[in-house]
Amino acid sequence: MDPIEEAYRAHHQRLWRSLLAYTGDAEAATDAAAETYSQALRRGDELVDPAAWIWRTAFRVAAGLLADRSRQWRDLESVDLDRIAKQAVAVEDPELVEFLDQLRTLSDQQRAVVVLRYSGGFTPTEIAELLDTTPNSVRVQLHRAHAHLRERIDRQ
Repeated sequence: MDPIEEAYRAHHQRLWRSLLAYTGDAEAATDAAAETYSQALRRGDELVDPAAWIWRTAFRVAAGLLADRSRQWRDLESVDLDRIAKQAVAVEDPELVEFLDQLRTLSDQQRAVVVLRYSGGFTPTEIAELLDTTPNSVRVQLHRAHAHLRERIDRQ
């Protein structure tokens, strides 16, 4: 089997969900994934580790889409996560709905690092490279997100 096809079969579902959580928009998640796989197919054998390349590129493409949309939205907090949760219900995934509900309460940066760490499986160093920040900043954001989510869960 072609390595890119193999990466698609193994990672597409989780990648799309991660992009949905990151972007807050099913259409943006779909667009970012499609563009990424299109670029991967064009590069073909040039890719040494197609799965890693696809994850990194998908989040870069998604970040670009968000930057384009930021002209319309001043920040990601304006994203209608209730609408997204309804889209998640449409794909019949209660775990995704719960995940998105928890993400709603995090800052933009915290949401990005949590999604990349736990949905994407990236290390803080890899996340820092992807988000153009430092590994220490990623660790701080993860720590703050954990504390916030722990507090929220304790209140429930």
